[in-house]
Amino acid sequence: MPSGHLNLQLDNFTGDSGLRPAVLEVDWVRTYDIEPAGGDPTDPGGDSPVRIADVSASADDGNVPANTLDNDLSTRWSAEGDGAWIRYDLGSARTVGSVSVAWHQGDSRKNTFDIQLSDDGSSWKTVAERRTSSGGTLGQQKYDFADASARYLRIVGHGNTSNDWTSITETDIYGADSGDGGDGGDGEQSPVRTVRVADSAGLTNAFGDARAGDRIVLADGTYSIDGITGKNGTAAEPVTVVAENRGKAVIADGQLEVAASSYITFEGLTFTNSDTLKITSSNNVRLTRNHFRLTEESSLKWVVIQGANSHHNRIDHNLFEEKHQLGNFITIDGSGTQQSQHDRIDHNHFRDIGPRANNEMEAIRVGWSGISRSSGFTVVESNLFENCDGDPEIVSVKSNDNTVRYNTFRTSQGVLSQRHGNRGAFYGNFFLGQGKAGTGGIRIYGQDHKVHNNYFEGLTGTGYDAALQIDGGDVDTSGALSAHWRVYRATVVNNTFVNNVANIEIGANYSLAPVDSVIADNVVTGSRGKLINEVRKPEGMTYAGNIAWPTGSATVGVSAPAGSVRTVDPLLASDGSLYRIGAESPAIDTATGDHAFVTDDMDGQTRVVGPDAGADERSSAPVTRSPLTAADVGPSVA
Repeated sequence: MPSGHLNLQLDNFTGDSGLRPAVLEVDWVRTYDIEPAGGDPTDPGGDSPVRIADVSASADDGNVPANTLDNDLSTRWSAEGDGAWIRYDLGSARTVGSVSVAWHQGDSRKNTFDIQLSDDGSSWKTVAERRTSSGGTLGQQKYDFADASARYLRIVGHGNTSNDWTSITETDIYGADSGDGGDGGDGEQSPVRTVRVADSAGLTNAFGDARAGDRIVLADGTYSIDGITGKNGTAAEPVTVVAENRGKAVIADGQLEVAASSYITFEGLTFTNSDTLKITSSNNVRLTRNHFRLTEESSLKWVVIQGANSHHNRIDHNLFEEKHQLGNFITIDGSGTQQSQHDRIDHNHFRDIGPRANNEMEAIRVGWSGISRSSGFTVVESNLFENCDGDPEIVSVKSNDNTVRYNTFRTSQGVLSQRHGNRGAFYGNFFLGQGKAGTGGIRIYGQDHKVHNNYFEGLTGTGYDAALQIDGGDVDTSGALSAHWRVYRATVVNNTFVNNVANIEIGANYSLAPVDSVIADNVVTGSRGKLINEVRKPEGMTYAGNIAWPTGSATVGVSAPAGSVRTVDPLLASDGSLYRIGAESPAIDTATGDHAFVTDDMDGQTRVVGPDAGADERSSAPVTRSPLTAADVGPSVA
């Protein structure tokens, strides 16, 4: 049985007058034994911690996972990067309903995280998504979710308001407590009150009197909308503005600006008005399951996140369509020096933007040149882009430390571009050109980018629009922020290229060739041109473990040491959707495996010891990711 003890913590410091009296903080901390698997299978109730058999993590910096179970708030587990996780093994299936977590420096910064459950440690169900810690205590905070049976519980970190680290000092897991996910999950909230509105005046009044927990319900009809300023919900009780019937409350006029506010959700609305939706100096604002088809007469940005102290906003499960004037579907800016941080754009459907413009018509722009030295920690994931033919950059990233993953680009002219900034991560994306003119893949500038597990097929672009352009630069390590910064230390591994006009191109534009980069464990096939084309000779390039198979008039394109680029048929075969390696493929078990961040493949299947070359790991495990269709994204998907 758990036992309690007092933990006395002394917090004193020197203030303006010299000394401030010490503050005595008394925490009640539970202790318990760590039992091996097969221990007592009895599920304790919500007041008692479940006994934990083992703990592991995706990584650590020397502060190990076991530190979260030692009843000592001065020790911790820490790992860097969006998606870092810590996993608790309960030894056998138990009913669990909440988890209590103490965060390192939890009194000065807010952490964002998911809670996931699993029966087998492989397939995971998210039971609490994008929760946020309070930022006001070093003690443990309890996060409730719907009771469920599981052997494993995993906390997946998405960084904090200061950096991209996840650091936990203590964790307790609790049994059945009839939790309903009511403290900030995606489940149905229990509102403090329901405010029903049927006209524009009623909507304005509801905004003016909005309180934490309000559920403002819009009847079917057409509305003019005003701004909402200085209104704050909480993680447990957000302010929710929702259509009574999804899509049938139409915002046809006015401008929505959410300013200096937090924890406000807009759900199920249709926007046809002609003014930018602005999220200004706000956090935890969510736009979900809306339909955006704005009325345009001239250049218009549709959704903008801006202002100082903007962070942790989310745009998900929306439909954006039919944009034909300049301006972006979504723009993430910030203040004059700092991009909005930890925003998430996911499960949206972007379609039919064009015709082709020279600039300023991206589907998504993250950052801009003036703030490109700041870090955004933005995640753009699981979105579908179809016929996005506006800007040469479909998604343009212009800041540091952002992630673009698991998206599908279909018949879209242009590329995903790291235009400015460093340390970008681009993985698990599908680029399907289907032979359409001008379709491209990924183009990068700057330092320390990682490009892996991407699939490129049927793309016709070259130069700026090649399947992968590790481009040249026109400035080196200093210069105008609007320039093209030279590539240093790009890591391009475990990607698959099939039937593209231009596959891997290096330095096609500008005079400064890439430096000290790695191209490894990729599979490249094609029937024309150079499969690996060093347009400008790179400096210090490393090739290892690649397979290049030219057919028709194609050539490998580079001479490299034996084994670094093998000319051998990878035996790719179409499954009706993608080309994958066959049972006898020479790609099997021949990747170098030197890149620890490559833990799975494009399908979400685990990479085994002795991994395969290319984006596909031959495996009998369930496929958890695949190219997205309209049925997988947008307002109606489950």
